[in-house]
Amino acid sequence: MNIENKELLVLSTKIEGEGKDFYNALAEHMDDPEVKEFLLLMAREEASHEIQFRKLLDEKGASQYGWENDPNLRNLINTHFQTDIFPRVDEIFKELPKFQGINKALDFAIEAEKISCEFYGLLQESCRDIETKTFMVLLEKIEQEHLERVELLRERYLANSSQNKSR
Repeated sequence: MNIENKELLVLSTKIEGEGKDFYNALAEHMDDPEVKEFLLLMAREEASHEIQFRKLLDEKGASQYGWENDPNLRNLINTHFQTDIFPRVDEIFKELPKFQGINKALDFAIEAEKISCEFYGLLQESCRDIETKTFMVLLEKIEQEHLERVELLRERYLANSSQNKSR
């Protein structure tokens, strides 16, 4: 049951690293320069979160935060972190044509961002260290913004694709 800081560092690195790779790979499949730039921005932000989380835990050392015995956090880890959070984009496009592949990839991104929000939310809820708690609140908020931006991108992409098909 005990959740160690090192385990959380590995998980946050997994979330953010896979997110960075996912958004970079998805950008390669986009024709719209604005959408491509958005996805590359998302990739840079994911990379930045990874560095920030690592720095925070490195500075704090082996401190106890309060999340060490959180059953909800353990359940989330056991349920969602045993496989990749973000799928491999090339695998999606191998199975589906471009339009369906992009839709499927954006659906996966939405689910992964929801998991990220939940992960950082549970960390901040159980954290007793005010500096770390503040950082987790910020990360949760940023991941929520990512979720909303990806949902808007998906809506926009679907609307544009429908307009192009009707022409």
